[in-house]
Amino acid sequence: MIENAQKDPPAANLVEILGYCCFATACPVNVGNDVIGAVGIDGAPGGLLVEQCAIAELDKQKDLLR
Repeated sequence: MIENAQKDPPAANLVEILGYCCFATACPVNVGNDVIGAVGIDGAPGGLLVEQCAIAELDKQKDLLR
């Protein structure tokens, strides 16, 4: 979402709306082509690092997701 907002000039203004936050702090959980949930994570310094942490943890648990 953040990446799309940065590439789309009208969406880039979302960061200017008072009370609206746009952070990459969740990743979908997929099994095959199906989205079965999401994982949220916070605490790392920066949205990209937060997303990378979530993806890394999902990769560790992928054998449980069948």
